Amino acid sequence: MTRRYRTSAILLILPLIIPLLALTIYPFLNMIFMSFHAYDLARNEPPRFIGLGNYAAILQDGSARSTIEFTALLVIVALPLEILLGIGIAWLIRDMLGERLIRSAILLPMMIPAVVASIAWKMLFNFEFGPINYFLSLLGVAKVSWLGSYPFARLGIILIDVWQWTPFVFLVLYSGLQSIPPELTEAAVVDGASSWQAIRLIELPLLRPLIWVVLIIRLIDILKLFDIVFMVTWGGPGAATHSFSYYIYKVGLSFGWDIGYASALSILLLAVVVLLVNVLMKVLRLRALLELG
Repeated sequence: MTRRYRTSAILLILPLIIPLLALTIYPFLNMIFMSFHAYDLARNEPPRFIGLGNYAAILQDGSARSTIEFTALLVIVALPLEILLGIGIAWLIRDMLGERLIRSAILLPMMIPAVVASIAWKMLFNFEFGPINYFLSLLGVAKVSWLGSYPFARLGIILIDVWQWTPFVFLVLYSGLQSIPPELTEAAVVDGASSWQAIRLIELPLLRPLIWVVLIIRLIDILKLFDIVFMVTWGGPGAATHSFSYYIYKVGLSFGWDIGYASALSILLLAVVVLLVNVLMKVLRLRALLELG
């Protein structure tokens, strides 16, 4: 490429690079800078350098520990449930009568905006007039304070997340199943394999790369969960349902204006996401090398 063409190319991409630098890279670098400073907008004081003080404060913050605990619970409970339900539903409706209609119905929760879905679930969980408590009362079960008690509020957020995002897992894995040549499973059945053996030894290994992709995408989504918590529980009762993103919002923009501490929390969340994604990618790469070997 000649100098003239190189200069022209640079000039053409400058209108894209400048907004990118202004809207993404600069705020990110500024967030790192602020994470080492004490900067509370409510005090009307300039930023004061405190080194790792904000990061040390996270270790002593009870609400932050509760937030990490709840986020870990979402990853440990909601993520495996979504993967297992998505795979199971994909296999269950394959070649079923009315498959197209059933598939469209399964995808509905994913297409509903999170805000609308959260309001609907909040009405379902209503203590006095919610349909869930009404049907429980018909069975002789006492009313449950779904959003007002520690364990049930957490269970409610997990249920909403599983309900809304299992269809995404289903869609990806169902598409993967449709792409598997039927001749492979037919040949296995002819050779004497049962349906379960054909699934376990042929289809599941072929779906494994897609399962890993879905796992990584959903892991990132769960770690930055915000909308459901904001609309349904506001992080309550107490700090029981604080997701990490919601706690950052609460510290930096809602109940407090502590930009320095919120920046440190954001950096911690970013570090956890990058670490976990890299671990999963390395495990996936290692499995591929072992299978090739």
